[in-house]
Amino acid sequence: MSKKIVLSEMAYYDIDSIFSYISHDSRQVAEKLRVLIYEGIRKLSDFPEMGSVIPEEDAPGVQRGYRRIVVTPYSIFYRVLGDRIVIARVLHGRQNWMQSIFPIYD
Repeated sequence: MSKKIVLSEMAYYDIDSIFSYISHDSRQVAEKLRVLIYEGIRKLSDFPEMGSVIPEEDAPGVQRGYRRIVVTPYSIFYRVLGDRIVIARVLHGRQNWMQSIFPIYD
């Protein structure tokens, strides 16, 4: 049974920011990447466990259960919560995701 996908406000913001930034150079490339990101997110509905679990030792003191899939060069961070998949953030691989997702690491 498919799970419902819910994007956080920050995930929407991340995707819009990615599109805006890349579209300054090429709107076509930006649109292609946006489609790839949403395709990756849609796959989670049927395969919620496909992402790798963020090890507790990488994020001590934060909520368990965060997972990550990669749509190069971006990482999609999410949690499976019952019948829903909550997309927390979509971040470039070079961003410090610990600070972006878990503010306690500022």
